[in-house]
Amino acid sequence: MSDMLFESLLSEFYQSYREAEEFSDWMPDDGEYIVSVIKCAKGASEKEGKKTAWWKLTARIEAPQQEELNGQEFPLGFYSSNAFGFLKGQARALNGGETVPSLAEADRVFEAAIGCVYRVKVTTTTSTKNGKEYTNCYVQEKIATEGVVETDEGEAPPQG
Repeated sequence: MSDMLFESLLSEFYQSYREAEEFSDWMPDDGEYIVSVIKCAKGASEKEGKKTAWWKLTARIEAPQQEELNGQEFPLGFYSSNAFGFLKGQARALNGGETVPSLAEADRVFEAAIGCVYRVKVTTTTSTKNGKEYTNCYVQEKIATEGVVETDEGEAPPQG
């Protein structure tokens, strides 16, 4: 009987499995990286009467000289209405240092980050509460890419 149920679940969940985003919690070693934002997922949830709005950005490392890192993807950050101070600070960094006055504007900043290039810092810390290690990524600055022309070799020509 359980074999029939199992087989029916394989069919029932086929499309959901195909559409699911593959989960990876890989993070680069502590340090600074140049990344481009490649994805912005967002949503809302409610648990035990508490409502939460959230955004999850995914970044790709841009390091052509480091073949082992170039193109690697990792979670740039998870921002939620449970931590407005962190959300505001990172929205400001993503917005080129300009203050983001509202949550609706922060939503636009997160969406607009797709395709932008940033200098980020990955840091691992140990929680004083539970002793566990946590790795986080902090946007340090937005890197201007407008007006940069690439040569046939894929490098920007010398300026000046």
